[in-house]
Amino acid sequence: MTTHNTLLVTADSLRRDHYEYMPNTAAFLGDSEPYAFATSTATAGSFQSIIGGYYPDGAGLIANKSVVTRMPNDYRVGLTTNHLLSERYEYDVGFDHFAAPSPSDEGLKGTVQRALTPGSVPHSVAVAGYNTYQKIRSALSSGDIEREYRPAADVIDEFQRAVEGVDDWFGWLHFMEPHHPYNPRDGPVDRTTAQAVSRRVLAGNGDRDDKELVRDLYRAEIEELDEELARLWEFVDEETRVVFCADHGECLGEQGTWGHPGELRMETLHVPLATRNAPETGDLVSLADIPSLLLGEPHEEGTFDRDVAFATYGDRKAAIDETHIRTEAGTFTHDGEAVDGAPLDRAYARFSPAGFVNEDADLEDLEALGYV
Repeated sequence: MTTHNTLLVTADSLRRDHYEYMPNTAAFLGDSEPYAFATSTATAGSFQSIIGGYYPDGAGLIANKSVVTRMPNDYRVGLTTNHLLSERYEYDVGFDHFAAPSPSDEGLKGTVQRALTPGSVPHSVAVAGYNTYQKIRSALSSGDIEREYRPAADVIDEFQRAVEGVDDWFGWLHFMEPHHPYNPRDGPVDRTTAQAVSRRVLAGNGDRDDKELVRDLYRAEIEELDEELARLWEFVDEETRVVFCADHGECLGEQGTWGHPGELRMETLHVPLATRNAPETGDLVSLADIPSLLLGEPHEEGTFDRDVAFATYGDRKAAIDETHIRTEAGTFTHDGEAVDGAPLDRAYARFSPAGFVNEDADLEDLEALGYV
């Protein structure tokens, strides 16, 4: 196997149709694949595919399936900004240098979580109190509050330091932009207001102006990420193999839905995927194919030429091709028009989901991400 520097860059909650707001990334990597699909609507599930090459099964990575352990590079660096991609879930396996957030990074909130049993009445009361405090803090604050996750600039800086002087490396960088609450650095409103409005709208509230603002904030986060990634693209050499993708998409008010709940639909499953110096694929790609693209050879469920992509959440499943999506509700075009005589019926029937749901992850990690 030919050895070359290899870089995997993943963005949380990025829709395929918003790749157009990433001109720096498109200039370096080219257009996104037209039909790339997530295997889950949740980070904990989709990264089992992105790193392991298999369909979602529980919350943690099956360590002996990790593509990282098969990468031929001398030095491996992993930097993630999502609590669900930490040592707790085996995502550090195979790395020489690894950093990820943990509940202990949450200050007072983390201290309370460690002292109380998740799911207990005292723990629930403490969480409710903390959330109330956050709302009051946001309402009374006269200036910007901090972003709730590590910003892209910090991640890129650490990566550059980690591989400085290294001739043969594999890197995985995961960015939380544009995960909710959407609060870009240079958005149309200050960060305090942005967080408050984002939470209000994603909770099912807010007026028309709030919703339009949230869409603008989401786009601004993507533009901000792209500005930071421009530094990364300048840093890597021309021969580096690069794979860029999102773990899942995001709903922005379609049919009244916001965020990325466990609904298998085009807004949450259609994701951007762009590569450089990677093997060619057919037009249809699954996140389960990412490890194969990194290695340059098939890994687990991955392939370079597929006709159908699959997704799962709980006992629900979806089969997707270049024109249709088949779910328990029936078969639809990618634009949502119902069709009869579905060509995906056989593939849909043969696919057996493992039963993953977001709640398979630890409660404190879901709380840290704002899901509880």
